[in-house]
Amino acid sequence: MSFMAVAYVPAFLEDRAMFVKERSNGLYGPTAFLVSNFLIGLPFLFLISILFSLVSYWLINMQPTATAFFTWIMWLFLDLIAAESLVVLIASIFPNFVVALALIAFANGLWMSVGGFLVSMPVLNVFWKNVFHYIDYQAYVFQGMMVNEFQNREYACGWAGDACQCMYSSELEAECKIAGTAVLSNYGYATGRQGEWAGILVGIIVVYRLLSWGVTWYRRS
Repeated sequence: MSFMAVAYVPAFLEDRAMFVKERSNGLYGPTAFLVSNFLIGLPFLFLISILFSLVSYWLINMQPTATAFFTWIMWLFLDLIAAESLVVLIASIFPNFVVALALIAFANGLWMSVGGFLVSMPVLNVFWKNVFHYIDYQAYVFQGMMVNEFQNREYACGWAGDACQCMYSSELEAECKIAGTAVLSNYGYATGRQGEWAGILVGIIVVYRLLSWGVTWYRRS
């Protein structure tokens, strides 16, 4: 879903080209342009989050509760806002379709690599972790979704003959079960920090938008 944000590049570049002309005519400035651009996009991003989740969430067999489902939608919605904000920033700096597309794809590939999905946090290289992980919006979304899915679940262990074998060690091992928190611990995630992660994610979105405003204000063409 983050990668799909690149589809917004041509539409934004068209809007930006129109803005450059109308700004030259003194009709409005970068603040009006970017605020309206942000607000108009929110309903569509929310609709995409709902439609995608209605199909994928239940097919994947994730936690079947209303609370978990709408929490998932919240994380996905914030993810799409951040992804679109990144598109606006890069396309504002490089208002060329091919260049913007390549850089956005590269950035999202980098975020996916250091976000904890492809390489878990306990084994992620210190350099990549300290330099890129903490500014990766995908990392906070993935962490939030992981906690949302695993913190309140239990799983049955496998059997080898008469012996119970659990993939992850937890306080339920004597019952031949795995506590979902053991999965989170294996990935290096703690519970109870979802509000902090959501706040950081909102902060990243605000920084992207403010930088976009700065670039748009500075550039006249």
